[in-house]
Amino acid sequence: MLAAPAAFACEPADATSSGGYVSAAAKPTASLQLNRDGSFRLLGVPAPGADFSGCWQRIGDTVALVEGAAIGGEGIKRSLPEPLTQADLDKVRGDGIDTMQQAIDAGLLPLARAWANQPRRAGETVRVSVYEPRIGLAVGDAKAMLRLADGKVIEQSPVPGDDGQFKFASLPKRAVVKAIGVRFPEQPDRVRWLTVEDSTKLLYAIEFDARALGAGEGGGMTLTRQADGGLISDFPDATHFKRTP
Repeated sequence: MLAAPAAFACEPADATSSGGYVSAAAKPTASLQLNRDGSFRLLGVPAPGADFSGCWQRIGDTVALVEGAAIGGEGIKRSLPEPLTQADLDKVRGDGIDTMQQAIDAGLLPLARAWANQPRRAGETVRVSVYEPRIGLAVGDAKAMLRLADGKVIEQSPVPGDDGQFKFASLPKRAVVKAIGVRFPEQPDRVRWLTVEDSTKLLYAIEFDARALGAGEGGGMTLTRQADGGLISDFPDATHFKRTP
């Protein structure tokens, strides 16, 4: 099988096989996109909602997919959810719920969407949430860091019993966060940094890719090309992908 891509740097692939494919049997429908630059995206296999990407190549009648790191070279990225809107409040309004804060306090609207878009006021706690969205891998004994505008770096251990959650409660009142750093236990001598260009927020949600850290392995799949141009996967369940127009 092909070597796994180091940082999603794929080689151009067979142009005649590139394009979109869908499975007629899978419910909901699974899909496969083979791009000419050698990258692919596979949705819905082996389970609904599954999302895999990486590099592909055609070798004779075999198409080989090799999953790659989905988050780029540093292996982390900031996840910024959409801010809560009046439309969100209108959906849950009633029975004493008239304001956004009341809806959040009642658990009807996600607090993270509010905090991730809410500027920090002087003296407020800054929180960092580090998580792995693909398979739910625990962060473990990681450390989170904030680099402030004055160059000072503050390191924090996770909240006891709350994996991947970090609180920075003792920052200077008017501290301005310029970068978020994460030190993972798999590579304790390396800090991975993300630059913060907007105003300091109450919450920074950081996704990480276990494959880029060496904490998880990428997978592979082979498909056999059919006479009609379709593809049948060898794993996991002989899914038949038909070429889309």
